[in-house]
Amino acid sequence: MIEVHPPHENVHTWRQFFIHIAAITIGLLMAIGLEQTVVYFHHRHQLQEARRELADELESNRRVVGINLEATRKVMADLDADMALLHAAQTSPAPVGSKLVYGLGNFYWPKDATWQAVKQNGSLGLMAHDELHYYVYIYEDIAIIMEQSSEMGARIELARAIARRSPDGNLTPRDIEELITATSEVQAKVAYLTLLLRLEENALQKKTEEIPTIEQKKDQH
Repeated sequence: MIEVHPPHENVHTWRQFFIHIAAITIGLLMAIGLEQTVVYFHHRHQLQEARRELADELESNRRVVGINLEATRKVMADLDADMALLHAAQTSPAPVGSKLVYGLGNFYWPKDATWQAVKQNGSLGLMAHDELHYYVYIYEDIAIIMEQSSEMGARIELARAIARRSPDGNLTPRDIEELITATSEVQAKVAYLTLLLRLEENALQKKTEEIPTIEQKKDQH
């Protein structure tokens, strides 16, 4: 709070009045300048901290996306083998239920806690447009990956439940037809999730240091 105090002595001339007004003006400008300087350095520190924390989180997600791509390859290979067994069982009935593999493998959730935090503390408003656009793209993709992973997991559990209908593995023709449909749907989900993971992987290859900041843009102009 900036306070303006009355003069200690009575003002009797215009000269004294203008001197007093000038003193007040200079004092106010100095106070405002000091306040703005404090705010500037606070925002600069806040932005640097947000960039550092986001860089750490994205580095973690780079490792996670590699693990998840390997997991989707394993899941797709299992599904292809399941589909081959199911088609074979249509022409040559045999206990296949125990041979079917429906699982998520070593799939990890990407992280977005830092992103959620910086959205709340106002750091995003301090970023250059290109930099902000990069983060928004990355984390929107991560949100979709989380959603699609959940849907894929639900469909895998459905297929697993159908495969377990017969304790001895002797599935009925109807069970086999349902499993073929369920397996095909899971394959589609895995293929779409793999595409999203590759898009994320490509985006994460771009280092955030390459994105021009506000200060760098000013230097360019």
